[in-house]
Amino acid sequence: MRLGGNLILTRLLFPEAFGMMAVVSVAIFGVTMFVDMGIAQSIVQNERGNDPVFVNTAWTIQIILGILIFSGLSALALPMAKFYDLPQLVVMLPVVGLGAIINGFNSTKLYTAQRNLEAKRVTLIEIGTYATGLVFTIYLAWLLQSVWSLVLGQVISAMLKMSATHMFLHGIKNRFTWEKDAVKHLIRFGRWIMWSSVLTFLSVEGGRLLVSALLDMRELALFTLASTMNLMFWQAIQQLSGKVFFPAYAEIFRDNPKKLFSVLLKARLMITLPSWCISVFFVFFGSELMADLYDVRYHGSGAMLELLAAGSLVGCVWGSYSGVLLAMGKVATMTGLTAVQIACQIGGMIIGYHYWDGMGIVLGVAAANWLMYCLQAVVMDRIGLLQPKLDLIFILASVLIVFLAWPHLMLIINNKG
Repeated sequence: MRLGGNLILTRLLFPEAFGMMAVVSVAIFGVTMFVDMGIAQSIVQNERGNDPVFVNTAWTIQIILGILIFSGLSALALPMAKFYDLPQLVVMLPVVGLGAIINGFNSTKLYTAQRNLEAKRVTLIEIGTYATGLVFTIYLAWLLQSVWSLVLGQVISAMLKMSATHMFLHGIKNRFTWEKDAVKHLIRFGRWIMWSSVLTFLSVEGGRLLVSALLDMRELALFTLASTMNLMFWQAIQQLSGKVFFPAYAEIFRDNPKKLFSVLLKARLMITLPSWCISVFFVFFGSELMADLYDVRYHGSGAMLELLAAGSLVGCVWGSYSGVLLAMGKVATMTGLTAVQIACQIGGMIIGYHYWDGMGIVLGVAAANWLMYCLQAVVMDRIGLLQPKLDLIFILASVLIVFLAWPHLMLIINNKG
């Protein structure tokens, strides 16, 4: 649906609209990560995850965080409008912030359903609300021919999801509650989640921030489009990991930790194999794919997609360990890994830009994924969960793919491909 929506919206709107929305997304993601306390993760991981007092205290804090996100976006509106020379942001950011307040009222039934591995209802709600919101967004894009269609579409989707979580899920009905013990646990667990989220923001959005500072809105739009395509399937896998594998890991770690290694191995194979195959396809056919899917205004994104996919070949290997550290309560370790990932990514991007300009930024993002596997392997080995046989197969195959694609990738880097 996301791909189909992109294909339709890119024909209704101009590239600069997506570049502008990428800036808005950076602001939303950034403010959200800076106040993230891991409410969902706390309910899934904690032994009191089915206790009404604990859950409703978490819901109350979630509403407060939604209001803080709205306030942060409103405060950033004018400075960001001046920095990017986009006057529209003065109004756009507060309007988008309304969606954060709405999200704050999402029912915690959503998280208890994930904890109890009741995936069917959750999936139907998310697919249904996303599809309905997308229809509204496409209609508004046809009607307004403006970036405002994307902004209003986000707010409408948030309203639909919030309503659905209260109406169509069974479980604890939410009401305002404040228990000191629950608050203490949520803050203690949430402080590491917050730091991890802040670092995740810098990691994920670092590329967009650098591109938006160094290049124009059109190139930012191309980079965003290529990143979205490269991560589309992987983000779907991460949804699966976060909503099925993470609660499963947490339950196994609580009840029978000796089984965790074998369960992780099966889950990682399920995650890594399809992700790796898609990355191989993008490495060799990314330009052709983007040329077929999008009109000539967006064709420059194909070369970026091929470079990003070369990094994802190994990125999907170490990324498939996702969720297990959190399930074991090792949030500080997870935060440290994210910090190193940022250092690798930003360092690679700066070096890449110095030697190869805009395309060098993309190369830096790709190279960071290869560097990160080494550190991830050390950490997983120390906690007894490293799976070298599986990893080695994919890494050697990735080296072969990059070797075969190297001449073409070098042409791209030198802006000749």
